[in-house]
Amino acid sequence: MEKTWGVEFRNVGSCYFPQSRVDCHYTINPQHTWASNHWIGLFKVGWTSVKDYHTFVWAVAPSSYKEGTSVNCCVNFQGL
Repeated sequence: MEKTWGVEFRNVGSCYFPQSRVDCHYTINPQHTWASNHWIGLFKVGWTSVKDYHTFVWAVAPSSYKEGTSVNCCVNFQGL
């Protein structure tokens, strides 16, 4: 049986330029349970540990989010 992921990232770039804004688009599926400690990070090439992130932002639930539904989200990383 194939594992269903709770989060699907969309339009992920293969590289980003320094000092540029990065928009991270993702979809939360209905089976996902949102938690206040969820975050999204940008990781170094070849990362081997969750501690190898370059930066992160908190993934805050949108005001329109209803548990048990799919929702499209976006977070922004400013001028890295």
